[in-house]
Amino acid sequence: MRTPVLLGPHRVVDVVRPLHPVASVYIGPPNGVLWEDRVSRLADALLADGADEATVLDFLVATTDEPDTPVAVFADGGHVPGRYATPGRRGPDVATYGAPAHVLPLLAWAQERPSCVVVDARRAGVEVTAVPGGLEVGGPDSVRCRPRAAVEACRVALARFRSRLVVVHGEDAVAESLRAAFGPVVTVRRVRESGSDRLAEVARSTARLWSAHSLADFDERSRTPGHTAHGVPGTLDALARGRVRELLVRSGAADPAIAWFGASARQVLDGRRSASWARRSGPAVDVAVRAALLGDVPVRVLRPGVPGAPAGGIGALCRFPLAVVRS
Repeated sequence: MRTPVLLGPHRVVDVVRPLHPVASVYIGPPNGVLWEDRVSRLADALLADGADEATVLDFLVATTDEPDTPVAVFADGGHVPGRYATPGRRGPDVATYGAPAHVLPLLAWAQERPSCVVVDARRAGVEVTAVPGGLEVGGPDSVRCRPRAAVEACRVALARFRSRLVVVHGEDAVAESLRAAFGPVVTVRRVRESGSDRLAEVARSTARLWSAHSLADFDERSRTPGHTAHGVPGTLDALARGRVRELLVRSGAADPAIAWFGASARQVLDGRRSASWARRSGPAVDVAVRAALLGDVPVRVLRPGVPGAPAGGIGALCRFPLAVVRS
């Protein structure tokens, strides 16, 4: 079972690339405390965690606009992308300083907001709109076409944001033609109601359906040795060998394991071992996420308590072992 990629890594990869420590700060929705006081407490937390003044100043500058709006800020004195608005993200204010940058909450937020293509087929003509997801740059882009040209228009729109979801408002025949054209690679959902709230609900439920598919795939493939990795050591080993097809990480996983990492995607190692290239150590989950993003491997963030999650909160779907490949 092949599930769609939820998030292209290209906007986050530069945040996790550095080997040096980075401030990772998440500010949640309004909580009754003045914005200035919240920011001040987070700055103090960064200083207590070892951040230098340039990094803290970088963080403070990034939080001067749009107060009381949930944001994720990454700072290191001016070398990494700084600020991501995360409307709708819930959770407490959190500040950490270390390497790699802690991007898992940002990925979890974006994952539930996948980009999509909306097809309005209620009239004689069809309107096809590419809608960006959580971390894409740009706004909606629409074209009008005849029903017979809807498949090709959708193909172009899907490519714009690497989307894997089409939402059809209107005729059943249009939805069926799109399903037939794209097969299981693209999820086609038909809706009776329009509007941004309904679209957000469909995107969120589809993202969770994709996660369920990944877990079902993980369970099925776990019955064949070598097709999945479980836990920190096995997952890091699979990443180091370039065998990971999709990384699965449970949000809020509290495994205290530490891992080594170097400059490249495959330079990852369990913290109990050593290597000449090992430049920095950090939380194993963050190290694994960094390796996946650097290697253009999809990261699937699983909700806490979801049944079937890998033991220890981390695992991977692997590419087929070399031994089973036939010429």
